[in-house]
Amino acid sequence: MAKVILISPPYVDLYGKLSKAAGRYFPLGLGYLASYLRAYSNHTVQMYEPEAQNLTYANLAEIIKANQPDIVGLTCSTANFSNALKVAKIAKENSKCKIILGGPHASAIPEFIIDNYLGLIDIVIIGEGEQTLLELANALASGSSLETIKGIVYKSDNKIIRNENRPFIEYLDSIPFPARDLIPQRLFSPNIFNARYRNCLTILTSRGCPYNCSFCAARIISGRRYRAHSVEYVLAEMQMLKKDYHAEQLIITDDTFTMDNERLEKICRGMIDKKLNLKWLCFSQVNTVNKELLSLMKKAGCYSIGFGVESADKETLRRMGKPIDPQSAIETIGIANKLGIKTQAFYILGLPGETRKQMEETIKFAKKVNSTLVFFNMLVPFPGTRNFEHFFASIPLKDIEWENFVAIGDKCVQVNSLVPPKEIEKLIAQANLSYYLNWRRFFNLLFQIRTFYELANYFKAGMTLLRQAVNNFRG
Repeated sequence: MAKVILISPPYVDLYGKLSKAAGRYFPLGLGYLASYLRAYSNHTVQMYEPEAQNLTYANLAEIIKANQPDIVGLTCSTANFSNALKVAKIAKENSKCKIILGGPHASAIPEFIIDNYLGLIDIVIIGEGEQTLLELANALASGSSLETIKGIVYKSDNKIIRNENRPFIEYLDSIPFPARDLIPQRLFSPNIFNARYRNCLTILTSRGCPYNCSFCAARIISGRRYRAHSVEYVLAEMQMLKKDYHAEQLIITDDTFTMDNERLEKICRGMIDKKLNLKWLCFSQVNTVNKELLSLMKKAGCYSIGFGVESADKETLRRMGKPIDPQSAIETIGIANKLGIKTQAFYILGLPGETRKQMEETIKFAKKVNSTLVFFNMLVPFPGTRNFEHFFASIPLKDIEWENFVAIGDKCVQVNSLVPPKEIEKLIAQANLSYYLNWRRFFNLLFQIRTFYELANYFKAGMTLLRQAVNNFRG
């Protein structure tokens, strides 16, 4: 039997001026790993989210020293990779554990990590981790070889070994609900743009996205084939969240919750029939919903939808692999607005080959789309994406400052772009100010507010955006 500690390294400080707007979310990925280990083995599992639990690095050292784990499992995105290394160093200094690293950043460049950080990282898991971590824990507890374990990279006899890739899990219902009991759920809260109720929890109902967007690193973990939990599984989890954790609001974190309309209709009707009375938001594509479906979603409790519009330029959309037409964004978001759904539209500035004029056209287009909330993000070319190869192919990985890879951070990390990074930062500041200082949009936003908690958070959000804009102009 192995003693396992799972840790989500700190992240929020990397948002810079927008850190006050960031949410503290339960780490669903680690939650699934923990529940899978508990369901299919006798290994003991602890889990920590330092920011939500207000744990310092010194606190983590004390926890690891007191518990002497056999395995410390870490997950990280690109931006908090350096923080993951700090936690790994602490774990190594205070125990004889094996450090296992997973997540999109690790899955994108596993050989580089093993080759350059072997003293800190022992094994990298590629892709989905539930079955892989279980087999690793079994092998490490028994002293068995790692040769037959699919989906890992490690070093043996001074050689980097990359085992065969692990197939994605087909039957997602075989994974129990995330082990939310390991961390008090009251410690988590949504980002202030999405906060309607304090008792807000996250849920993931599917994995994989068939789109092949040049900027998205999600497929590195979950693949391109859409796989989903059954309707019964989803409704049971929602009922549990309301009964056991008193949930009032859900954030459905699927890449595209509206991918399978037949399944979505069954989930919505189930929420209505079971009288769950939960408010929820999700993420969608403008070409996967219509008026009838949006009406049903609203009746089932959906109050907000986020749409990835990205650009106003058809050729730019084609190059990035986004199979939508800009006009459909105007139509779909217009329908959702008329239904009284709070709409969110996401745009990316600084795509490969994009000119300043095209960026300015996208900003103008966003005003035509007229979503309740708008997010202008600078392109972050994450490792493992086509955009990374475009911008960073000639730069050694060891020379890259990963902590700046934050889409809503303060610094644009692009190199060799048509538009200088500082100009992109200023464009985003100008776009935010010009969008939200329109009195019609401002009052429409106020009209969407339903709780004092939401009102207070919108005030914080406005002040946070203003501080970031001032910072960008000064820069």
